[in-house]
Amino acid sequence: MKKFLVALMVILSVFALAKVKVTFWHAMGGGHGKTLQEIVNTFNELHPDIEVEAVYVGNYGALSQKLLAAAQAGELPTISQAYSNWTAKLIQSGVVQPLNEFVNDPKIGLTKEEWEDIFKPLRDNCMWGDTIYAVPFNKSLYVLYYNADAFAMYGVDVPKTIDELYEAARIMTEDFDGDGKIDQYGFGFRTTVDFFQILLTLRGGSILKQVDGKWVSNIDSQETRDVLAFVKKMVDDGIAYSQGGYLDGIFGQQKIMMYISTIAGRPYVEKSTKGKFTWSWAPVPTWVTNKVPFAGTDIIMFNTASEEEKKAAWEFMKYLISPEVTAYWAINTGYIPVRRSALETSIWKEAAKSDPLLEIPLKQIDNAVFDPQIGVWYEIRTVVGNMFSDFINGKVDMETAIKTADQKIREYLKEEYGE
Repeated sequence: MKKFLVALMVILSVFALAKVKVTFWHAMGGGHGKTLQEIVNTFNELHPDIEVEAVYVGNYGALSQKLLAAAQAGELPTISQAYSNWTAKLIQSGVVQPLNEFVNDPKIGLTKEEWEDIFKPLRDNCMWGDTIYAVPFNKSLYVLYYNADAFAMYGVDVPKTIDELYEAARIMTEDFDGDGKIDQYGFGFRTTVDFFQILLTLRGGSILKQVDGKWVSNIDSQETRDVLAFVKKMVDDGIAYSQGGYLDGIFGQQKIMMYISTIAGRPYVEKSTKGKFTWSWAPVPTWVTNKVPFAGTDIIMFNTASEEEKKAAWEFMKYLISPEVTAYWAINTGYIPVRRSALETSIWKEAAKSDPLLEIPLKQIDNAVFDPQIGVWYEIRTVVGNMFSDFINGKVDMETAIKTADQKIREYLKEEYGE
């Protein structure tokens, strides 16, 4: 009997050792992290031969630094969250696994219909030329948050264009006590590259453009000047409040009546406005175009993993973007589902029925645009953010700000292309 038990333990240990482990680095903390862990646990239960270990590394900055260090040290996980500019740097390091062989595999891959079911902007953001390097994960769209009670009180319609946004902001700006200081601003914005880039895209401009297959600076343009002039006019006319930090707090304090941010900020808005007023959101107002950047990361795989680990990791990646799972993720985190068919799932339909705000951001998905997929994009974003902030805060004139940014961007692009 003793020999039998020993043999049984050996057999069980062999089976335990046969389980393929997938290490997944991520930056999803708090409630998002709990939802992700629920998804991981369910996957592991459904796949007894695979064990996905979700490792919370910290915020995005910490994850980026750890990935770059791990690439140098040869200690990468199996898969990880990554922004496309991180992916671009890691591709240059030769450690990112192309996914075409998995996507196109007749047994474990995705059909053409399934691949194209992923919203096109999100799908395109995962590709470098014809090579697929990622699958989309936590994606958010920009919307216009607004104080619905205030709009009703002032008889103002939700703005659909930039001109209407200016006029609505003007009407709702108030100096209640007559001391010459504004108590309520019609609009608020952050002095960050994100807000500038939203307006620049709406105006029909771009920070970079492609010429002969290479990215070149496009910041020195009339569109840039139009955006800077428009925002400065709102500030000078006293109808817009600006700060570097997040705006959900002062929105809840009713210091600003509307602002543009991602849908990921919804939990903070709900908390700051609870018991005070009714808020809502709408698509971002149009200007020359209705195109708006989207935000968020993808999941990438590393070629340092074994073939068994890669196959197991692909099963998990495929599971993450399945209609039911991406719908569940979106409903419980505030991000958007990454596939169109997710909108037809019963879980999504039930949620959308009880929450009319849920599908409003998706009106913009087909017009969403993504950032250039280059390694120095973070550095370029920093340059443009400084240009915008310095100009709006009166530290530099418009032409100096633009010319300085243009020169620095050109230098980073030379670095990107090894020139």
